[in-house]
Amino acid sequence: MQRLVYSLVFLLVGIGFSSPVAAETWYVKKSATRLQAQAKARSKVLAKLNKGTPVDVLGKSGKFFKVSAGGEKGWIFRFKLTKKAPSGGGGDGDVLGALGGQQQIAARESAYGSSIRGLSPVSEKHALNKGISPASIEAVKEMERYKVNDEALDKFLEEGRLGAYGD
Repeated sequence: MQRLVYSLVFLLVGIGFSSPVAAETWYVKKSATRLQAQAKARSKVLAKLNKGTPVDVLGKSGKFFKVSAGGEKGWIFRFKLTKKAPSGGGGDGDVLGALGGQQQIAARESAYGSSIRGLSPVSEKHALNKGISPASIEAVKEMERYKVNDEALDKFLEEGRLGAYGD
C-alpha cells in the first residue's frame, strides 16, 4: 500500500500536477489577455480575452491559473486576473492614459518585452546630433537583429525566476 501511495505521488509530481483552486469566477483585467495552452510564459496562445471576461478558475500551477472561458480551457498569468468584476463599459477605459496622463502599473503586471522599441530613424538622428559614434549606433542595430527562440527565452525566464515565473 505504501508503495502505491509513493508511486502515485511520484506520478503526479512527474506530470506537472497543478494544485486545485476552489472553483470561483475571476475576471480579466485588460483586453488582449492571452489564454495559453500551457502554464509557460511563451506558450501557444489559444485566444485573447477582453477586459471583464469572466473565467472559471480550475487550478493553479506556479504563477498561472488554469481557467475555462467561453468553452475553452487554458492558462492565464495570475496577475492578469482579478477577483473583482471591473466597473465601467467595454474598452479599457484609461482616458488619462490615452491623453498621455500618468498611469500606474505594478512591475509584475508589465510584459517583459513591452519596453523594447529599437532605434528609430529619429532616435538615430538625435544620437548622431548628440555626438554618439556611428560605431555605437551600429552596435545597437546589431543587438536589435539578435533573435532568441521561444524555448530558450522560456527556459531563461524559468531558471531565473523572472516574469511569470518570479516569486
